[in-house]
Amino acid sequence: MNNVLTQEACIEKIEELRSKMVNAARQHGMTHPLVLRYSQELDCAHNIMMMLNISKSSVWESSLQL
Repeated sequence: MNNVLTQEACIEKIEELRSKMVNAARQHGMTHPLVLRYSQELDCAHNIMMMLNISKSSVWESSLQL
């Protein structure tokens, strides 16, 4: 259940960062450093969520082998 809460938090963070990035790009242009920073933060949040999904899949696969 802790994984689910963490995954939900990641999804919320991803949506928040995506919105900030799009707004910054509209206001400052696609090459502005702020847009790049939001993009990098978005990548990190996405990577964390992917690791959580892989971890959850590994636990599921391990339980099936029992």
